[in-house]
Amino acid sequence: MGKLLKMAGLGLVLIGLVGCDMVEKSVQQLAEKAEKTFQDAARETLDGTLDSLNKQVDQLQQSANAWLPPAEPQEDQQPPTEQPEPPVVDPTAPLNNSAVET
Repeated sequence: MGKLLKMAGLGLVLIGLVGCDMVEKSVQQLAEKAEKTFQDAARETLDGTLDSLNKQVDQLQQSANAWLPPAEPQEDQQPPTEQPEPPVVDPTAPLNNSAVET
């Protein structure tokens, strides 16, 4: 009978270990599902926040456009006048023709 009790005890330990492995897998699956759910919720919240922010920016732009004067047409603008280039100075030439050499 002692041998039978030892075998039964060993069987219960093995069943317990298999049960622990199943519990570990279940907990891991639950953690993965919770992480995915959290990511989805965070993504939805972020999308909603960005949409709201974009709407506010659009409203501010429309409000600013109402306060600004209308832009002048591009075709009425004249090209800037060209500035004449300064004359090229020869560094070997005397600065003044009236200079006296000694």
